[in-house]
Amino acid sequence: MMSDVYSQLFSPFQLAGHSIRNRIAMAPLTRQMAEADGTPTDEMTAYYARRARGGVGLIITEGTYENERFGAKAYLSQPGITSASHVKGWKRVVDAVHAQGAKIILQLMSGGRVSDPRVLAGQPPVSASDTQSPGWSLYTDSEDEKAIRNISGAWPKVTFGKARGLSIDEIHQVAQGFADSASRAMEAGFDGVEVHGANGYLISQFIHPKTNLRTDEFGGSPENNIRIATLIGEKVRVAIGGGKMMTLRLSQDGVDDFTGAWPGGTRYAAAIGRALRGSAYNALHWASFSYLDNRDPADKTPMPKVLKEASGLSMITNGGIAEGAQAEAALSAGAADMVAIGRPLFAHPDWAYIVRSGQPYDWCAFDRKYVVQPPIDYAYAYSTGLVDPRWPTTW
Repeated sequence: MMSDVYSQLFSPFQLAGHSIRNRIAMAPLTRQMAEADGTPTDEMTAYYARRARGGVGLIITEGTYENERFGAKAYLSQPGITSASHVKGWKRVVDAVHAQGAKIILQLMSGGRVSDPRVLAGQPPVSASDTQSPGWSLYTDSEDEKAIRNISGAWPKVTFGKARGLSIDEIHQVAQGFADSASRAMEAGFDGVEVHGANGYLISQFIHPKTNLRTDEFGGSPENNIRIATLIGEKVRVAIGGGKMMTLRLSQDGVDDFTGAWPGGTRYAAAIGRALRGSAYNALHWASFSYLDNRDPADKTPMPKVLKEASGLSMITNGGIAEGAQAEAALSAGAADMVAIGRPLFAHPDWAYIVRSGQPYDWCAFDRKYVVQPPIDYAYAYSTGLVDPRWPTTW
């Protein structure tokens, strides 16, 4: 019997003129399944289509490099959107997702100072300023990772190189690169794009004062720190037109700083939000381990709620949401207009149907094996069983 408990979660949502069947977005999830040249694979098509079949309303793709310059590519086997072959591969993904009734937007990203040196062809990484990340490339740091990837022998930790700060002219070139790739995303049939301004990648390196040491118009204040994101938004909007969705992902922490926090906490977030009011974006997308933990000892208001109120934009909220009740609570509290589900969708492609059914379910624990390349447990990650006949087939 279908549950009516989560009435908000399963209500339709309008964004940029697009009708999304529910308030559930699939969060962008790093898969590293593309060909070495960045072309999306048949495995990627099956992966995204399976989650669309599982009932999500919106899919936000994994981070996709948008430029062949400025060290945009961040890691091995990352998909790109810089060539005709990339467009052709992504079109297969988009068509498969649309056939299952979901919307899909392409997340555009540039790695910056946390780009894996193995994909930089000997060039130094770039960033907001001349800095060096103290971290290392993910998935190279443990014996478990080696076992998952069937690697034997020495596998040293891959650290990041010293980054050089981009010139103002180069910042404008980077922004144009996002716009050019957004145009290619439209060729592939995407319903919109997301600009990745979170998780310690290039745009985030401008937004966070810890990594942005500039004193020109692209640094020195919240308004200046976010300027690269607003510039990209303006150029991308021209490229894709007004009828496509465009979101901006934000976070305090990054792949090299899991406990990062904005100085000033919610005050800084509010300033960022005000600077984004009236921007070209339709929505913001908050990324965190828990949206309820804003890491501000002086004010416990969830960051997505602060940003939503200050910007006047719709909010997609990610982090610490694994159950239907948690999703409904975020929507009811005004901390989200949609929720982005990540790890649970690795293991349970039918998460939306399971929650909608109201039936008890034995959730399996998240495992890092769902994050990296095969071998993985296909019974969970690519389940092929028929949909339970008691689950709803329409929304």
